[in-house]
Amino acid sequence: MECNCYLYNILASLIVFSVTLLTGCTKPISEFYPPDPGRTDNKTVYVVNHGIHTGIVVPKQDAVYYMHSFNDFKHARYLEIGWGDETYYQTDPNTLWMGVRALFWPTDSVIHVAAFQTDPVTYFHNKEVVPLKLSQAGFTRMVKVIYDSFALNQQGQPIKLGKGLYGTSKFYRAKGSFHLFNNCNVWSAKAIRSSGFPLNIFSVFTSDNIMYQLKEHKN
Repeated sequence: MECNCYLYNILASLIVFSVTLLTGCTKPISEFYPPDPGRTDNKTVYVVNHGIHTGIVVPKQDAVYYMHSFNDFKHARYLEIGWGDETYYQTDPNTLWMGVRALFWPTDSVIHVAAFQTDPVTYFHNKEVVPLKLSQAGFTRMVKVIYDSFALNQQGQPIKLGKGLYGTSKFYRAKGSFHLFNNCNVWSAKAIRSSGFPLNIFSVFTSDNIMYQLKEHKN
């Protein structure tokens, strides 16, 4: 899914450069971040760089309490969650036209959830993975933001669309329209920022920018 990203990366880089000149450093939300190192209820999440987009990995046992009515993957240890364009995200291989359409026309969105047992750093051994320690309150806020991205049916259940991209995974109908200024990495950035982490969401368009900020500012 990375071969059709050249145009996107050029445009995003120019936008990031322009926006960064106009925005200052983002401060942490002190009520939630950084976590108190003396507390035993801090949580560790992981952000995975897939090249064009990012995924957020949460420990399932801690997350599902706040993801009401989400009953899939009962025996998983971790859930990796990503958000993106309905057509481009679910198609492999995809085309240049799919990428252009996703960027310049608001399109429907989906959520991809992958479940696994192995430590995320090991599971995604060929990817860049950054662990991020959060307070219980920050973790709860982030998980709720993620869950609020699921579109629900009349029974209040997530809407399943089909098999996912790798391992034990599925696609679900999501809320929100995908476009250049509201892409998969912007979604990840907003979720991470809700935890109190000092991430500047106004300069996030690429996965590399998210990873850079995480490594620069994490405790």
